[in-house]
Amino acid sequence: MSTFKKYFLLIAILISVSLASISVSNLSAAENAEIEPIQIKNPATDLWRAVRQRNQEVEGKSQIKSLKAGTLIDNKGYLWRQFRSKWLLPYGGYFILGVLALLLLLKIIIRKVRIPGGRSGKKVSRMSIMQRIAHWFLVSIVTFMALTGLILLFGRIIFIPYISAEGFSPIASASKEGHNLFGPLLVIALLMMLVYFIRYNWPAKVDFKWLVTLGGLLSKKHLKVGFFNAGEKLLYWGVILLGIALSITGLILLFPFLELEAKWLQVVIAIHAIAALLLIAAAFAHIWMVVTLEGTIDAMTQGEVDENWAKAHHSLWYEELQQHQGTGPTTGMDQEPTSVATTQEKTV
Repeated sequence: MSTFKKYFLLIAILISVSLASISVSNLSAAENAEIEPIQIKNPATDLWRAVRQRNQEVEGKSQIKSLKAGTLIDNKGYLWRQFRSKWLLPYGGYFILGVLALLLLLKIIIRKVRIPGGRSGKKVSRMSIMQRIAHWFLVSIVTFMALTGLILLFGRIIFIPYISAEGFSPIASASKEGHNLFGPLLVIALLMMLVYFIRYNWPAKVDFKWLVTLGGLLSKKHLKVGFFNAGEKLLYWGVILLGIALSITGLILLFPFLELEAKWLQVVIAIHAIAALLLIAAAFAHIWMVVTLEGTIDAMTQGEVDENWAKAHHSLWYEELQQHQGTGPTTGMDQEPTSVATTQEKTV
């Protein structure tokens, strides 16, 4: 056989082997694609799925004598986690951020509202020492409870990506213990606010005009109001009502062994969280108002306000104060502001 024929035969054999290999590979792949993996079905899968997704709660019998001992699986926990992760956390966060953004925008637009005519240098006694103690005691408790509560609510989302779960664990534990320990003090703070401020916060006829004109914003002039205007009264009652809701729900959560059903505990937690977010938003609004209105914070830091501030923002109270004293503006704290009744404002 010639050399040419030998090389030709060798090439033909190699091509044939290559084509055969490709054909076998394709056939093997096709066969493997057609073969489905063996599925070993767990005989209990359908049973547990039916138990977990049942539309009604089924109570069985158990020798354990405790609440819900006869319930095999309670699906409400799953539903609660869905509500917390998909509704409470995202929308609660959007709400707080939205309030802060709105107040920041207002701060940019309304940088500072000066006292009309400037400071006169004359002081008018406005808040007694006990009123200031009640106010700052409430501020301290609300601030601490808000910080620890926000850590418990949003801490996992905010801190864990940066300090890991191990780093967040002691923060969460300390926040929980502090929240539970100091929470009951909110009840005392609310009682003090009721004792020292409720007399000035009953609705009056002048409040309606204040609300209609948004505190004089639409009419572009100061309105005559008494010791507190309608906005301050709404803030006061909002704090009181939200504080009561937080106190009641908080005390219930402190004693879960009272055997309240899980679904009711979940409702209590939801009310507690929503009321807390609303109270925090109200606190932010109050801070914005104090920072924006010149001279307002003096009432709670010094117990006295400038005479021009009193005339501009609470003219009815100032006029009655002068009638009551008959000697002009005071320069010390010898007068007890809570002794002045607002007779020009008839409550409705």
